[in-house]
Amino acid sequence: MITRRLVIVMSLAVGATTSAAQRGPAAGQTVETIRPLKPGLYMVTGGGANTLIRTTNAGLIVVDTKNPGDENYRRLMEEIGSVSKLPVKYVFNTHHHPDHVGNNQRFIDAGAQVVALEALKSRMASDPRTKDIPGLPTVTFARDYALKFGGADVEAHFFGRGHTGDDTMVYFPDLKVVMVSDQITNATPIVDFANGGSAVEWTQVLDGVLKLDFEIAIPGRGEPKSRAEIQAYRTAFGTFVSRAADAIKAGATKETLATQVKTDDLGWQFAPPFYAQLYDELSRK
Repeated sequence: MITRRLVIVMSLAVGATTSAAQRGPAAGQTVETIRPLKPGLYMVTGGGANTLIRTTNAGLIVVDTKNPGDENYRRLMEEIGSVSKLPVKYVFNTHHHPDHVGNNQRFIDAGAQVVALEALKSRMASDPRTKDIPGLPTVTFARDYALKFGGADVEAHFFGRGHTGDDTMVYFPDLKVVMVSDQITNATPIVDFANGGSAVEWTQVLDGVLKLDFEIAIPGRGEPKSRAEIQAYRTAFGTFVSRAADAIKAGATKETLATQVKTDDLGWQFAPPFYAQLYDELSRK
């Protein structure tokens, strides 16, 4: 009887292990199959933030390099190699968080230039999450940057602080596609106040994006967005900040602000520590 019970338990354990192995890693944890967006422009999801690849007859341009790791880099290059055998010549980073800059050094070692905002380089070097990740940008700019390469045009713009203090919008004007990174999310927005992020300036960034002539916007994670979706997100975020500001004017304190700002109709749920930082920012205005 004891032997039979032991066999049953072992069978259940093996079955559970096999089932977990069949399920594999959760969605988004591994680099996925490359997808075409427009002629000469591709997206690779998973393994960190979304990555864009622009092909040209002189080499490739990549936007964001995913979480650090040999496997992520190997898989990313495997997917890139499936559409072009030419080398990556330029990499653009949209902000300094690890899931966007994690494999910069591997691209540099392979001969690419990494282009980024000066503030991005500074924060990557100082943020505890990234200061030990090699691959600081090799080319920096203060606010705007334009690249003409292999018949392709790429623009990088700093329109203000939002998710971080170094958010960079990467725009392909000839294809009417813009990478907006984590300025647009499918979940509750995250403001990295410790690294220059700003809830107050967030809508300013999206206003800058909306002045561009684009048809498709690529978020840091998730599916491509339309212009209408960017406009709707901008309106929602503006509504949220206005409600918080009005609550403070009406007497809300740092401790009570979280209970006095309606967000359920926006689909967002911020943690109480966020409201304390938001209170400080709005009180400084």
